[in-house]
Amino acid sequence: MKNIIILILIHIFYCLNAKLTTLSTCKDCRGKIHTKEDLQLAKQPLIINQNLACHYAKNKFFIIVKSGTFQRRNFTRSTWAREINERFDIAVLYAIGYPKDPAMQKEIIDEDEKYHDLLEFNFLESYYNLTLKTTSVLVWYDKYCSSNSDYLLYVDDDILIHADKLVLYMNQITNNDTLEGWFEKSGKIQRKGIGGVSKENFPIDIVPDYLWGAAVLYPSNIISNLLIKAIFNTTIPIFFRDDVFINGFIAEQAGIKRKHMKGILTYDQTEDDLNTNMIIIDFKNEESREKAWNCYKYNIQCNKNLPLLLFRIFVGIKTRIIMSN
Repeated sequence: MKNIIILILIHIFYCLNAKLTTLSTCKDCRGKIHTKEDLQLAKQPLIINQNLACHYAKNKFFIIVKSGTFQRRNFTRSTWAREINERFDIAVLYAIGYPKDPAMQKEIIDEDEKYHDLLEFNFLESYYNLTLKTTSVLVWYDKYCSSNSDYLLYVDDDILIHADKLVLYMNQITNNDTLEGWFEKSGKIQRKGIGGVSKENFPIDIVPDYLWGAAVLYPSNIISNLLIKAIFNTTIPIFFRDDVFINGFIAEQAGIKRKHMKGILTYDQTEDDLNTNMIIIDFKNEESREKAWNCYKYNIQCNKNLPLLLFRIFVGIKTRIIMSN
């Protein structure tokens, strides 16, 4: 009976805390361009916090997953995140906003009571709040983890990671002045589609070199000394696409170098990518990601396109014969 009363009190506390801390200056924050006031949400108290996650152990890097759905979080918890946590004692947290449906808040509270790995920030969970989420994560990490960790690996919730290869890579890395991820060369700003922005809202036509938001490695000293300051002081319109805005425009403005991370690949269904690489991104659906993980985990040959595979083998053999002759 005593335990039930305690659980009820915890639920009441979380619900009251959520109500008190979600007094947002933007009611739903669905716009593609945010104001300086919207950006201040990144500095407000969290609804659910894990402020001691980095307190007791010093690790070279820390992982935060940019998440939107329980299903993806649970799959990640049961796969690569579990391996990294159990085998290397590296914490993995999940960054979320508050739900559009208030009734779902209880489910989020229950989830955190079970796993103790959620960071729930003070803005609506929305695709159009990616810049607010990433800024919030950087501010949180700088406050609670930067003194005990050299790097933040910030990833989407629909990727796969080879734990051994990632830890080996991180143990060998020495640069602390460069952002790493999937590198995209400078090009024209996207004007159409779900990720596009109008000329009226964002008059800049050319995007500088940037890193896709799927998986980005941020050195702690860059977060603390350059990135956060540049984000809050910029005169560039605050575009919702966090990768273009933060890893492109803001990094360029702050003089931060960006480069392609070795071992990161986009998913190819004709290859068993995770056996030979470190991070796989850009899965088209959850089925592809689950199959790719099972192929890696159970050492199964899972090439879908067998004719293409056989053709590649044939070409390889033929090339060797020609070269030997």
